[in-house]
Order: sequence, then C-alpha cells, then structure tokens
Amino acid sequence: MAFNVTTVDSACFTAVKGLDVGAVCRILGATEMGETNGSPYSGWDALNDAVISAWGDGVLVAEPSYGTRCAQPEALAALTPSGGTALTACWHDRGISPAWQEWHNLLALASEGRLLSALDPSGDLHVRIGWDQRSLDPYLAGSRFDYETISVQSPAGQRRGRGAGGSITVPHWRNACITALERFAHAEFHDQLVRSTNPERNFVLSHILPIPDGDLTSFIGPRREDG
Repeated sequence: MAFNVTTVDSACFTAVKGLDVGAVCRILGATEMGETNGSPYSGWDALNDAVISAWGDGVLVAEPSYGTRCAQPEALAALTPSGGTALTACWHDRGISPAWQEWHNLLALASEGRLLSALDPSGDLHVRIGWDQRSLDPYLAGSRFDYETISVQSPAGQRRGRGAGGSITVPHWRNACITALERFAHAEFHDQLVRSTNPERNFVLSHILPIPDGDLTSFIGPRREDG
C-alpha cells in the first residue's frame, strides 16, 4: 500500500546507504520494542519509537510520531561514515533543531560525515545550507512544493472534510519529500515501512544522540545560498 502523507502532521523518515540494519541500530542505540519487559510503554514514548527496515539500496528509519532523532546533525553525521550517505525528510510544528535555522520542516542530504545540502521544503527552496547545496536538485526535479485546497465528498455526494466547506489542504511538499526518498533509495515508499506489524522491525531509540567524530560546524558547512 502506498503511504498517504496528506494527514501525517508529524513525521521523520531517514534513508541510509552504506550501512545495514544492525549498524544503524547500533549507532542510534535502538532496542527492539519486545525487549522492554513485554510492555510497549516500559521506557517508551512517542519521541523514541521507530520502525527500522531494509529498504531499497539501504535502510529506512521511520519515526512516525514526534521523534526527530535522525534529523539531528549529530545523528546524520554518525550515520554517514566513510562511504555512507543519508537523506532525511522531517516535519514538525514544534521545530526540529536550532542547527537547521529553526526550520519546522527539513529535507537534508548528508554524505561522508558532512552535510551536502539542507532546505525547508515548505519555504524558499533557494535558501539552503551545506557543502554542495545543489546536490538535492536531482531528487526534487518535477515535484510540487505548494499547498492546494481541494473539496472532499462522501460517496453520497455530500461534502465533508477537515477544512472549511468540506475541503482539505494538501501540502504537496510532503509528497515531494517522499518522492525524494524513493529516488534516493530506488524503492517505493509504502505503509508497512511506517506502521509495521513485525515486532523485529519496531524499536525504541536511545535518548542519547550519537557523538560523531569531528566538529559539527564542519559537518554543516556554509550557512546559506540565495538564488
């Protein structure tokens, strides 16, 4: 089943190449959900749950609630050792990290322990940070990044919806983020990657962020590019 992001108001998805599931789990301090004394609420909260799966050319870490662990610069640096690459798409109304200019939405590409490019997919796409700020362009080509209000009707023809007058607002930039992940991983993003019924793919992430080698200032690189 394809994943519908229209009504997903908080999420963080990170695709990683160059590491297997075991290595990603070790870096993030991930523990299988079933190991928390048999209770999903023992040491667990919505900020720390994740589904970690082999996907396409690598591994996908899906934080479907309010977690932003993999969107932190420390995690991206640690997940991209020599030969490693990661692409993360994250959106939250409470913001993600001051490192990202206090953006509430993020699309970021990192490789070899450095940030190549990051931007706010719901804002000005020309405002970016990173060492190779145009490196995201192949993943964004042809996608829409606007909002569209559409009417919603029931099978009986009656209008319904969360918006005024039986309408909803579709954030096309969220679909653009999923398309970027699919292009990066050469695979289709689907519902089971986010809501897995397989206990071996459900994890609790450590509260402690990975500590990468080197200075995070050198990881992030130049602060912005306009035009």
